Amino acid sequence: MLLKEVLYCNVLIFHGVGMEEEAIVERAVSRFREGYLCSESILLTFAEAFGIKCWQIPKIATGFGGGIGRAGCVCGALTGAIMALGLKYGRRTLNETEAYEKCLKKSLELYKKFEEEFGSVFCRDLTQCNLTTTEGRQKFKEQQIRETKCTKYVETSMRALLNMIDK
Repeated sequence: MLLKEVLYCNVLIFHGVGMEEEAIVERAVSRFREGYLCSESILLTFAEAFGIKCWQIPKIATGFGGGIGRAGCVCGALTGAIMALGLKYGRRTLNETEAYEKCLKKSLELYKKFEEEFGSVFCRDLTQCNLTTTEGRQKFKEQQIRETKCTKYVETSMRALLNMIDK
């Protein structure tokens, strides 16, 4: 295995490490079904599939669940995928303008694809629940929204993310 790049925060990216696309998507969905948050499932699976080792993953994605701390803002599956794009294409220094532009372009493209597919990027719209309230969390659980809706957001986000990665 050849070392391709060493990033800050003890992140190692190895060239040639990977899984087949469908296996990656299935792994993200499986992690979500196991109990990981949408954002954690996407980022953790992406990192694993691309050989990225970082002790902050999935910790860095935890706060994005429920549309950022259950606030119902941008869906965690989408933010997890955006963080994954940052791992792949983000800049390390201020003068890496090409990396900066590429990452922002791909992030906007992913955002638009998600919005087009589901009609909204907001967790509160997608789930029809106010997760900041006990009643909203109860509705989310009773109506099995995690299983019936959110699983699809994880699957679609992971698939769209993989389709954006330069082969």
